[in-house]
Amino acid sequence: MKRKIAGAFVGALLFLPVAVAQTHAQSPSPPSPNQVISLPRSNGSASPLELQQFAQALKQLRKVEMEMQQSMAEALKAEGLTPQRFQEIGQRQDNPDSPLTADISAKEQQRFDKALAKINQIQQDTSPKQNRAIRLQGLTLERFNQIGRAIEQNPTLKRQLQGNL
Repeated sequence: MKRKIAGAFVGALLFLPVAVAQTHAQSPSPPSPNQVISLPRSNGSASPLELQQFAQALKQLRKVEMEMQQSMAEALKAEGLTPQRFQEIGQRQDNPDSPLTADISAKEQQRFDKALAKINQIQQDTSPKQNRAIRLQGLTLERFNQIGRAIEQNPTLKRQLQGNL
């Protein structure tokens, strides 16, 4: 269960940057500074300034993400586990009927548990950094998420965001 939470957190953080990076269309002409962009299901609209703030926050979040991934890799290495084996053990715990070829020894289980504790701590330590990266750009976490949802749903906004990245 803990492993699923850890994986979901990392996966959610990775989704938006990947979705944005996969947008290959050319950016349309930039909107005027006073033009407001409607955001579906976001309780309002966003100015080009907010889109720029979102892009800058996203850049900072990517840096924080890279640091977090490196720390996680180091935690796994310190416990003698590869990322693949860590994932296999986690899947096996979530689904005991999983068709893995190798069993989990007691020693390996201990290493997994230690690595999982370290990874959970890394994630807890990273969360304030992520929030700070968003706030420093003048956005609340709620507004950042609203803009992110709108970008996922609107190809035009994706292209405009890509122009700001």
